[in-house]
This record gives sequence, structure tokens and C-alpha cells, in this order.
Amino acid sequence: MDVNALAALAMIGSAMAHSVMTLFTKQAKDTLVFRAVTIVLCVPVCLPLAIILPFPEWEVWRFLLLGAAIIWAFNMFLIAAFQRGEMNLVYPVMRGAAPAMAGLFAFFFLDETLSLIAIIGLATASGAIVAFAWPEKNGVPKAAALGFALSAAVMTAGYTVVDASGVRAAGDPILYAVWFFLLSAVTMWVTAIARRGRRIVTAALQELPGSAKSMVFNLATYTLALYAYSVAPVAPMAALRETSIVFGAILAALVLKEPFGLRRGVLALILAGGLALLQLG
Repeated sequence: MDVNALAALAMIGSAMAHSVMTLFTKQAKDTLVFRAVTIVLCVPVCLPLAIILPFPEWEVWRFLLLGAAIIWAFNMFLIAAFQRGEMNLVYPVMRGAAPAMAGLFAFFFLDETLSLIAIIGLATASGAIVAFAWPEKNGVPKAAALGFALSAAVMTAGYTVVDASGVRAAGDPILYAVWFFLLSAVTMWVTAIARRGRRIVTAALQELPGSAKSMVFNLATYTLALYAYSVAPVAPMAALRETSIVFGAILAALVLKEPFGLRRGVLALILAGGLALLQLG
């Protein structure tokens, strides 16, 4: 199979895993503790690999440290957005604005270029995904929820390019993913302890069952995405990952009983067309 086709399949798998992980996050009672426990549960999987694999060089560490800071900020914005709005409102904006930003960042920092067809596809896909968030029945979007969702999108675009650069410097998606999860476990757990204090143990035990399921999808979505970024251009892969919006909308409708509707079904088709143009370009 062609490398680009394999990367595209990996990124679609990453999108599906991301939507399931996000559903679990939305269902959590304490979103901060849930995210912290989810990441910490990745440590037993990653630590043996960290011992076996070569220690990353400084060229890789500077991306790991920057990426860990950005993903921490993303998690904070994600948590704040989910506390203020429905998944079908904030998730499309959170993921939808990121591909265009990632494409611009990749153009400026990774010297990647896009054809006119790809640019049209990228704009179409990004516009369709953002349009998912516009509420039905003449409702008014929650400004705070969308503000945090847009902030999360900025962080997504940032860590997309940083991680793509880092995994290429590392030359091994597994090596980069292992240290990413170990660093993220520290930052998220310290944040949870600082915010929850003595209640952290009780809250962590309460969120443990859901976090254990979410951990599997967390590992899958990130590792598959890193592989795709290591062998294919960032902008098309970032756009493909945002098909998680479609999967997320379906899950939100089926599990959370949030509205999907005909309009969002049409938008899903427009999104698919935009992604097809992006791949063609």
C-alpha cells in the first residue's frame, strides 16, 4: 500500500479513537481528574518502552517540552469548554478551526506548500466543520464555551506542527509518543492535585473505570497520528484527523442524545468533499 494511503488510514483511525475518547471525557463527572487519570494510566504502558528505547536527543526534547506545554493548555481549554457547552456545540469548533491553522503553521514553519485545489479543499473542510457548531432553531451560541473551544483549536494547531516536527526529529513515532505521555502524566497529575487537593484520591477512584477505557483510545489516537505525521504532509493529515467531528457528532447523538439533524448530515457530506479535494490536491 502507498505510504500516503497508509498514513490516511492511520489518521482516520486516529479520528475515530479521538471521538470515542472525547465522548468518555464529556461523560465524566470531574473532567480534570478524568483527563489526569487517563494520562497517568498510560504510564505503565510507556515506562517499560522508555527504558528499552534510546533516550531522546536534545533536538527531540525541545519539541517534547514545547508540545507538553501546549497539550496541557489544550486540555485546560477542552475542560473549560466542556463544562460550558454541549459536545455537539464545542467539539466541532475545537477540531474544525485547527486544520486551517495547522496548514498555515506548516507553511510558515515546515516549508510545506499546498496546491490551489488543496487550499480550496482545506477551506471547505474547515468551514464545514466549524458550521457544525452553529446551533439549530435560531439558538444563540454560548460565547464562553465557543471562546474556550477556539482557544483549544489554536492549541491543536500548535501541537500538531510541534509534534510533527518532533516525531520527524526522533525518527520513531513510538519513541516520541512514549515520552510525550510520560511528560503529560506529570503536568496533568500535578494540576489535578493542585486544583482538587485532598479530594483527589476520592475523585480519581470515581473516574477510574471510565479513564481506563479512555486510556486505550488516548494511546491509539495519538500514536496513529504521530505515525501519519512522520510520513506525510501535516496539513492534509491534520484535516483528515478532524473527521473525528463526524464520528463525535454521531456518538453525541446516539449516546448523549444531543441533536444531529439533517443540516449536520449535509455538512458531513460537504466535509467529505472538502477532504477529497484536499487529498486530490
